[in-house]
Amino acid sequence: MFFFKKNKNQINIETSNIFRGMLTLAKGSIIARLLGLASIPILTRLYSPEDYGVLALYASFVLVMAPMLTFRYVQAIPLPKTDLLAFNLLSLCVSFIVVGSIILSFLFFFWGELILSWFDMLALLPWWPIIVLGSMGIALYELFSLWATRKKLYKIIAKTQITQSLLGNIIKILLGLLAIKPMGLLVGQFVAHSGGVGSFIKASLPSFRELRRGVTFKRMCFLAAYYKQFPTYRFPSQVLMSLSLQAPILMTAALYNKEITGQLSLAMLSLSLPITLIGSAIAKAYYGEIAAIGKSDLSKIKEISLNVQKKLFFIGLPITVFIMLFAELLFTFFFGKEWQIAGEMAAILAPFMLFQFTSSPLVEVINVLGKQSYFLLFSVVRIFGLLSIYLTFNYYQISNYKSLILSLSLYLSLFYFMMTIFIVLKVLRNR
Repeated sequence: MFFFKKNKNQINIETSNIFRGMLTLAKGSIIARLLGLASIPILTRLYSPEDYGVLALYASFVLVMAPMLTFRYVQAIPLPKTDLLAFNLLSLCVSFIVVGSIILSFLFFFWGELILSWFDMLALLPWWPIIVLGSMGIALYELFSLWATRKKLYKIIAKTQITQSLLGNIIKILLGLLAIKPMGLLVGQFVAHSGGVGSFIKASLPSFRELRRGVTFKRMCFLAAYYKQFPTYRFPSQVLMSLSLQAPILMTAALYNKEITGQLSLAMLSLSLPITLIGSAIAKAYYGEIAAIGKSDLSKIKEISLNVQKKLFFIGLPITVFIMLFAELLFTFFFGKEWQIAGEMAAILAPFMLFQFTSSPLVEVINVLGKQSYFLLFSVVRIFGLLSIYLTFNYYQISNYKSLILSLSLYLSLFYFMMTIFIVLKVLRNR
């Protein structure tokens, strides 16, 4: 009896540690996002829709390219038992990023027009050096932030999030005032994506100096082979996931007009606020804690995971109900009468966002248990379902956009709910 009581207390302590880490990261995320929101009314008066179109293309390209530079080995940084092995893995990722950036520069220099024409992104051709720097910056930030997650340097992560948003938006505003367009948006976005790498390196420099003596080519090759599931499964799943995340916008643009697409864009941006503010922070803190436990104690990981799930659900439920009831009124009040449709869409999509919010941290269990093939499975199922919805609406020429939004909400709610059940019943039982 004493053992079980002690074990339960230990689990409560672990959960408490996770939520302290979550709170620290969430504070940084909230401040960063609020700074970004505050700058929007200024930026939209400095830059034209065409400028924002170039920015959207840039952001899409670098967010797809950055994960390719590390082959997703970066996700394994918190996993090794010793810092020496983790630092060898970090060194491997840095090598991939540097070599990949050089290759990308070479390709753009000689065949940039051809490459961008494949993706209908020729507007980015004059700015290809920023694309390379942006891809490299995102990859480096992700790499060093996961090292900071491993070392539980949550305050530094939160600080970099604030720095990124503040400096990025200041640069966008200043260059916009100087009429340096659209370069101002691109440079500002580059800083917003990659600023803070120096802070991570500075905080970890003493340990880096000590650990670098143990970096060997043999160890890096061993780790590349040991974590081969990441490039084998996580890499293609990342590409599919990136595409599926943009699918609702792409589907709406293909099926309806620009106005409906813009309304959906604002609705999803507003609803994604709690996920980007809190969900990513929770995922990092949760990942850091369960990676420290390791796969040797599945019962502890399962109990912590269920505890986190319950708390997230009870946090998200009242917010979801509130949005479903008052979204239309809130959107009209804050954004103007022309955004009433976005409010209607937000009310329909709110349940799906709840299930995404509660399930997003849980998928980190897959990294700890080495079940990378499940990431690919989830990505294939998600994009197959979304593609089926698109083909159905396109074939039958369904003109009611609300039917599409409702179909997306129902399918994605079911997807995230079933994914949670799958992880709890299958993965955490290690079947």
